[in-house]
Amino acid sequence: MDGIIAINKPKGPTSHDVVARLRRLTATRRAGHTGTLDPMAEGVLVCCLGRATRAVPYLVGLPKEYTGEMVLGASSDTYDAEGRIVPGDDPSGVASDALVDAMRSLTGMIDQEAPPFSAVKVNGKRLYELAREGKETPRKVRTVWVERFELLRYLAPRALFVARVGSGTYIRSLVHTVGRRLGCGAYLSVLCRTRVGGFHVDDAVSLDALEANPEGALSGSLLSIVEGLAHLPKITISPRAEERLRSGGLFSLDDVLECADPQPVGEPVLVLSASGEALSIAKAEAEDAPYRPLRVLSAS
Repeated sequence: MDGIIAINKPKGPTSHDVVARLRRLTATRRAGHTGTLDPMAEGVLVCCLGRATRAVPYLVGLPKEYTGEMVLGASSDTYDAEGRIVPGDDPSGVASDALVDAMRSLTGMIDQEAPPFSAVKVNGKRLYELAREGKETPRKVRTVWVERFELLRYLAPRALFVARVGSGTYIRSLVHTVGRRLGCGAYLSVLCRTRVGGFHVDDAVSLDALEANPEGALSGSLLSIVEGLAHLPKITISPRAEERLRSGGLFSLDDVLECADPQPVGEPVLVLSASGEALSIAKAEAEDAPYRPLRVLSAS
């Protein structure tokens, strides 16, 4: 059972819960997800099974798209509806133009502070562990990419929005910052992850469908490693180079039989055998340098 599958996670279970159910339903011990989705959120959770778990590091950085709802006029200690809600100023006077401007100011490369209740680690301890113990959580700021953060509909105090972001971006932190800039407070009330890279929620399989017919659901939804890593450039190598690679050796550009995509120097590429099997992810540090395997994907 090797492959990559998009699960349509319902609201409620954690990402870890979904992976545990996937292990049980597929009788596969090796399973993992490629990016946490909070319990209160629903939508696309990309999971890997078997040998495909070796490809997880090359799926976690895919861009993500969300639709959601924020509530103005209150704030939350978790920045979402799961936390303790504290009333703020009346948002009825907040014009849609002001809301749009606040959202637009949070696009591009921005510094974002992780929510107090998050899995981010500081000195070996997760922030939510400190928060639950009633301890002050240190600020953990990182630079993230927000391509799009747009208002879809606004009827105070509720605002529907769409966001397209890079890996590691907290949508609830974006909402919290909007509320702070408007001066009335805001928290995330609904969130759906609609896309992760090329994986769309319309093509994701539900847990109910998996429960009802695991074999049938998987046959129509489980992608091969090659299909799941479609975002990576691909090269096909000779059988002789394949033998060296399976033994941990390097190969050069002379060993490449086919190269369908431009090969960016220093960037990972998916290496295929002449029969089309995913062998490894590799990269060359310079134009004339040999390719060095980064992650073995083949069965041997």
